Amino acid sequence: MGACVWSWYARSLAFHHWLAGEFQSTPLEVGKQLDWLFQKALDGYLKALAREQRTQKENSERQRAVYAGQDFPLPGADPEIERIIGDALKPYFSTQPPEHVFDTVAERLREYWKQENKRKNLLGEGFEDVLAAVVKAACVAGIQARTRISIADVAGFHPLGAKDKATKVDVIVENPQWTRPALVNVKWSIRADREDQLWDDFKEYVRFDRDQRGFDHYLITNEFDPARLNAVCDRREANNFIFKQVVHINTDGVLAAYGPPPAAVQNAEQAKRAADSSMQRVRQQVQQGRLISLSQWLAGLGTHG
Repeated sequence: MGACVWSWYARSLAFHHWLAGEFQSTPLEVGKQLDWLFQKALDGYLKALAREQRTQKENSERQRAVYAGQDFPLPGADPEIERIIGDALKPYFSTQPPEHVFDTVAERLREYWKQENKRKNLLGEGFEDVLAAVVKAACVAGIQARTRISIADVAGFHPLGAKDKATKVDVIVENPQWTRPALVNVKWSIRADREDQLWDDFKEYVRFDRDQRGFDHYLITNEFDPARLNAVCDRREANNFIFKQVVHINTDGVLAAYGPPPAAVQNAEQAKRAADSSMQRVRQQVQQGRLISLSQWLAGLGTHG
């Protein structure tokens, strides 16, 4: 277990070192630079949230008035959080702070956690929406992208039957000049259950393929684990890859996280990582064009037919 944790942490350090260099920043500051868009969007969200909280507070005070004097807890109060904060900081207090101070701190912590959950939501449908917007902005005129479309509504595929369940495609990319659109699965990371889902989705696409002429099928991901990347790159059906290509947000970042190849190692830790066969296999996937970067994929859409 310790070796696995260290391997993950070593890759994380290597990646952040590379990323900070790309942005001419420091590992501590680069996150703030990358967070600019989220923070700007978050500002509007927080203002709306403050208005909502004021309304909720006024409503709750009016409703609690009916039970005045019965010592009901405040809405949203979490005595356990307040106890943990108080116990941790108690040695530093000359006097015990008023109870409302702990309430305020606990409330601010809850808001912070809520914001972080909003951030995590961006890695699901938000990731799909951003990719669709990038396709529209970066590709030649005529290329369009739509998100979460039923396979039955995609040109060249069967409509839903009476007993069929709609399987949605994360992103479809289409152009009036193309004979068929490209089907894109989008997964920020690839857990075991998501691998199964990708396989199930592919089988449904094949089942709905009206002309059985095949289709261009891609996976876009930000996964860094070498075993998982190799698994999706190598997955086959009837001796054909289920993905025409696997697209990583930035393959340079992946290779930087894995460290230099065996021929360029400089110390024992790098040698240990370079000897990892799964990492070497990912390097081969990049060299052979099975694993490509998002920028390469976007450029290639201009020649899609």
